[in-house]
Amino acid sequence: MNGNAGNPPPQCVFWDWNGTLQDDLHAAVAGTNAILSDQGKAPVDAARYRAVFSFPARGCYEALGIEVTERNWAALCDRFFRVFSSDPSVRLFPGAEAALRALRAAGAVQAVVSSSERNALESALVKYGIRDCFAEVCGQEGAAAGSKVAAARALFARIGADPARTWMIGDTGHDKEVADALGIRCLLVSSGYESSARLASRGAPVLRSVADVPEFFGFAPLFRTPPGGPFPTAKPRCGFPRWPK
Repeated sequence: MNGNAGNPPPQCVFWDWNGTLQDDLHAAVAGTNAILSDQGKAPVDAARYRAVFSFPARGCYEALGIEVTERNWAALCDRFFRVFSSDPSVRLFPGAEAALRALRAAGAVQAVVSSSERNALESALVKYGIRDCFAEVCGQEGAAAGSKVAAARALFARIGADPARTWMIGDTGHDKEVADALGIRCLLVSSGYESSARLASRGAPVLRSVADVPEFFGFAPLFRTPPGGPFPTAKPRCGFPRWPK
């Protein structure tokens, strides 16, 4: 497996989903604005949302002035999810599938570790035709968008990978927290839920988008997207190797 001499080639990669592989920031802003509107408050734009975004989601809501109580929390999560899941702008980031294939071709085993609801996450992976790219998919039971640390720790313990060659790739400070909790490496992209200015303080390398991940590791994507163009309509399946022993 060849790679960048300064960045050990990955044996395993834990991918965040929202804002990293799936371009859904605007759907999240729409869902949040629906809650704000319900409470008679002014909407926010993407820049404001990215400036305060945090995990767990409750803290982000409170920072935006949303009234959160134990009694209304489930209803807030349901309201957000209904708006978010119906937003037609949601898509894979350009270069996401090419990055998955490049790492797969280099021998890396990949998993998704997400705060998204598990069934919705599985459905999205199938819809995009990339479910075969992942050996495991770790989502959450509900739509509360809680911490990913426990799920990531259990997965890491189960696979027994080399921490020096295991990477968490995400778009938020929480992804760095997950990596630190596991003692693995972290790579961040600034095209998602936090700005590059915020990510710069997280203590991890920051790329512009998921499309830059293969080059970071010294690999060339198997497919390149023409400027402004779509992926080819006929694509081979990703498949996945077994977990490393």
